[in-house]
Amino acid sequence: MDGYTGGRSPRPAAGRGLTHHNAQDWRVLALSGAGIFFIVLGLIALALPSTQEGELVWLMGPQHALRLMDLAGALAAGFGVVLTWLSGQLWRRQVRS
Repeated sequence: MDGYTGGRSPRPAAGRGLTHHNAQDWRVLALSGAGIFFIVLGLIALALPSTQEGELVWLMGPQHALRLMDLAGALAAGFGVVLTWLSGQLWRRQVRS
């Protein structure tokens, strides 16, 4: 553009953006992959039939109970969500710089 006096170029630089790779990309991919793995593992543990859920942890009523694998599945899925969130924060920090 003629007469442009701003500090930054009006067009993005070639090779920048989502296709730009740097030394930190392996951490984002590793955290994302681990997060997805733990989310899937937690959902599988939550979907187990009652015969494979392990010992009773908390009895809520005659038809409802919280068993060991329900607790493990919820914790694994929660840990996966935290890992995926952390990878998003790391990726966002890399894109800004």
